Amino acid sequence: MQEVSMQHMTAFVGSIIDFLARELTQSAFWYQVLAIVVAVLLSYFVARVCSQKVATWEENFSKETISHKLCRFSLELTRKLFFSIFAALFLSLGASTISDMGLLTDNNFNLIHVGYQIFYAWALLVFLIQVFGAFIAPDSVLLQIKKPLYILFWILAVLEIVGVLPKFIQAMREINLPIGPDSLTLWALVVGIITVIVSVLIAQWLSGLCDSALYSAKDIDNNLKIVLSRLIHIAFIAIAILISLSSVGLDLTILSVFSGAIGVGLGFGLQKIASNYISGFIILFDHSVKIGDTVEVGGFNGKITQIKTRYSVLRNFSGEEMIIPNETFVTQNVKNFTFTDRASVATVETSIGYDCDVNRALAILVDIAKKQARILETPQPWAVVSGFGNDGINLKLSFWVKDPENGTSVLRSTIMKEILERFNQENISIPYTIRDVTLRGELKIKAANDSAH
Repeated sequence: MQEVSMQHMTAFVGSIIDFLARELTQSAFWYQVLAIVVAVLLSYFVARVCSQKVATWEENFSKETISHKLCRFSLELTRKLFFSIFAALFLSLGASTISDMGLLTDNNFNLIHVGYQIFYAWALLVFLIQVFGAFIAPDSVLLQIKKPLYILFWILAVLEIVGVLPKFIQAMREINLPIGPDSLTLWALVVGIITVIVSVLIAQWLSGLCDSALYSAKDIDNNLKIVLSRLIHIAFIAIAILISLSSVGLDLTILSVFSGAIGVGLGFGLQKIASNYISGFIILFDHSVKIGDTVEVGGFNGKITQIKTRYSVLRNFSGEEMIIPNETFVTQNVKNFTFTDRASVATVETSIGYDCDVNRALAILVDIAKKQARILETPQPWAVVSGFGNDGINLKLSFWVKDPENGTSVLRSTIMKEILERFNQENISIPYTIRDVTLRGELKIKAANDSAH
C-alpha cells in the first residue's frame, strides 16, 4: 500500500513539473491567462455595481411573509451569482477576440475551457450553499462549513488546471480497501462518505419540516408529537444512509459487523443507556408523565420541561433543574400532581377572635377567593372552621388553582393581604398571643445605689 502511494505521489509531482515546463514557455498559455485575468477583473467591478443596485431592491421586501422571503432569497442568490455569470460572459468575449485576432488556434483553448469549468462550478457551489443555508442548516452551521468548502473548491480547481485531478481520481480508484466480501476502492469510499453527509443533511431538513407540521397541529397530543417526531427523524436518517450507501455500490452486509458490535455493547456497557432510551418511548406512549406535569421524584418537586431521548428535565419554582434518567419514571414511584387533572387544591389559614361574627368571616374568605383569576369557579372555593385555638377561632379557606405549575406563593400572599384589609374594614379582629404574668409573694425593689453598697 505504501509503495503504491509513493508511486502516485511521484506521478503527481511529475505531472505538475511537466505541466509547468510545457505551458509556461508557450505564448498561447499567457494569452489565455490574460483573458482570464481581464474577465475576472471586469466581472468583479460589474458584479459589485449590480450587487449594490440589487441590495437596494431587497429593502423593499422586509416583511416575514413567504412571498417576501422568497424574493429576498432570489435577490440575494442573484447577487452571489453575478460574479460567475459575468466572468463566464467576459471570458467568452475574450476568447472570441483572441480567436479573431489569430493569436490562438482551436486546439489551444485548454486553459480557457478550464476557466469556464471553474466559473460554472463556482456558480453551482454558491447556489448549493445558499440553498443549504436558507432551507436546511442554520446560519451558525453555514458559517462553519462555508470557508472549508471554498478552500476545498480552489484546491480542486488548481488540480484541474494543472491536469492532475483526473489522474488523482484514477489513482484513488486503483487503491482497493479490504472491506467486506468484495474489494472497495478508496474513491468509492470517499464518494460514499460525501453522499452520506449530503443525504443526512437533507434528511435533517425533511424531518425539520415534518416537526414544524407536527407541532403546529392542535389536535395531536404533545407526547404523541414527540414520539412521531423522533420516529420520523430516525426513519429519515436510516433511509438516507441506506440509500446513499447502496447508490455508490457499497455492500450493505458490511453493516452487519457494526450491528453485531452494537449488540455486544448493549449486552454489557450500554444497558443503562438502552434502558433509558426505551423508557423514554414508554413514558411518552403510556402518558404516565407529560411535559408540563408537576411531579415529585426522589424528593425533588418540579415541572417537567423536557423529555429527551435519555433523560427528562425537572424545574422547580426556585429555578433549579434536575436531570432525571427516563428509567426512573418506569422503575420507581413517581408522585404526579397533575396526572388526572392539572388543577390542585391550595389552602390559606387564619383566625378570628371569639367575639367576632364567624359566618361573616367565612363569607368574606369565600368572596375574596372568588375574585382571583387563577382560582376555578367550579368547584367553588369553600371556607370552614378548622378548630378552636387558645387565642381565637381557626378558619381554613380552600380553593382549586387552575395552574399550580406556576406556583401558589404569590396567589396565597395576595389572598392574605386582602383578608387583612377586609377584616379591618369589617372590624373583625385577628387575635395574637397575649401573656399575663402573675407574681406571687411580696415584691421588694431595691434602689441602684443601695445595691452598690
